[in-house]
Order: sequence, then structure tokens, then C-alpha cells
Amino acid sequence: MIVGVTGGIGAGKSRVCDVFAREGAYVIDADEVGRDAVEDPAVLRSLAGTFGRGILDENGVLVRRELGRRAFASTEARDRLNRIVWPPLVETLKSCCRTALADRPDRPVVIDAALILEWGDPRELCDVLVVVKAPVADRIRRAMERKGLTEAEVRERMACQLPESDKVEAADFVIENAGSATELETKARAVWRQIVKS
Repeated sequence: MIVGVTGGIGAGKSRVCDVFAREGAYVIDADEVGRDAVEDPAVLRSLAGTFGRGILDENGVLVRRELGRRAFASTEARDRLNRIVWPPLVETLKSCCRTALADRPDRPVVIDAALILEWGDPRELCDVLVVVKAPVADRIRRAMERKGLTEAEVRERMACQLPESDKVEAADFVIENAGSATELETKARAVWRQIVKS
């Protein structure tokens, strides 16, 4: 079984995935897979061709901050980035899931991915979709604390993601993260028990 966990920036996806891991799941972090995907030489060439060689240092290594600055300069630029990065990212995620399930067919796989719905039909990637939602003010505060972003940067990233209501509509399970960390963990464990029972 493959479980997708999604939600907006700062919603608490990773904390929910940590609970799922303690319950026995194998968790794949899509951000980590994405970081690796952009290191692929073909992807780097395509990125440099689209955003300019200035996104690479003198050794041809990606300067992520510069790519981010250029890619988030406009909706069109962000869309170009997504068209380059998402296909290899999704294929790598599928491969990671296949490998994990082949190694341990009895162990559920969890994909921690903020953009799983933006990539297309989540059912092509996972069997169950869990959405973590939280009040906007909490999400902004958490993202600023954990990622070192300004409020404007957090709001810019939020604007690039599907509205929370769209994610909730697509979900099999919704976890509301509006309380303490202990409350979130309790809710996550309860959802996990329902998932593995089905």
C-alpha cells in the first residue's frame, strides 16, 4: 500500500509522516527526491537552458537559491521549472515505491509531498491520500521558524500551491493540525490505524 501525505507549507505533513514511520511505515520525502532529481545532468542542462547558466556555479553545480529566485519570479517561470523537474521527480518516486514494496511487501510506503495533487492524479502514485491542514497563521509561523523564510516568501509559496479546500476535497483522510504536537500525533496515529485496517 502507498499512502500520500500532503498539505500546504507549514501544515505539519512531516510531523504526521514521522508518526507514520514510528507506526512502521517506510517514508519517502519528495523534497529529498526532488533535490536529487535536479542533479541529473539532463535536468541540469534543461534548467540552465531555460533559466541561464547563472544558476550554476563555476563547477557546474546548481546554485539552488539562484534557481529559486529566477523560477519564482513569475508564474510562467515557475511553470517552466515544474515542466522540467516534475516528470523525473514523479518517475523517481514511483521507482522508490516499487523498490520499497519489493523489499517489504507487508510494509506500507508513505510519500511526504506538498505538491502531490499539483503533479496530476494522485491515484497514479498512491492508494490512499491524507491531507494535513492547519490555520494559515500557524502555517506561516511554522514555515518561518523551520525554513528561515520571511512572511512574504511563505505567502508566495502558499500562492503557488493548490488551495487547501481542493486538497481536502481529494483526501481520503483529513488531519486538522490546530492544537498541540501531542494532539497532532494522537490524530495521526488514529488515522494510521484506520488506513492499515482497510
